[in-house]
Amino acid sequence: MVKKKVISKNQQKDMKGFEEIMDLIIDDNEKLEVENQRRNADKANDSYQLYNFLEDESNRLEKLSQFFGTKINNFKDFNQTDFINQKQTEQKKRIKNDLANLQSNKNSPLNMHLGRLFNSLF
Repeated sequence: MVKKKVISKNQQKDMKGFEEIMDLIIDDNEKLEVENQRRNADKANDSYQLYNFLEDESNRLEKLSQFFGTKINNFKDFNQTDFINQKQTEQKKRIKNDLANLQSNKNSPLNMHLGRLFNSLF
C-alpha cells in the first residue's frame, strides 16, 4: 500500500506535471505486487494439481494391479492354452489345404502369372 503524504499548495503546483507520471509508477508497483501474489497462488495451485494427478495415477495403477492379478489367477485355474493351440493348428492346416487347392488349379492367378513369365522369357 502507498502511504499518503500531506503536501502544501505550493508543492502541489510544482508537482502538477508529475502527478500522472507518479500514478503510472505507483500503478506499475501495484501491478508487480499483484503479479507476485498471482505467481504464489499459481505455485500453490500447481502443487495441488500435481498431488491430485499423483493420487489419481496411484488409484489407476492399483486398479490395474488388481485387474491383472485376478486375470493371472483365472489363467492358472482355467488354462485354455492347449485348447487354443489345437484350434489354431487345425485352422492353419485347413487354410493351408484351401490355399494349396486354389493355387493348384490351372486357372489360378499364380499359374497364370508364372505362365506369362515363362512365355515372356522363352
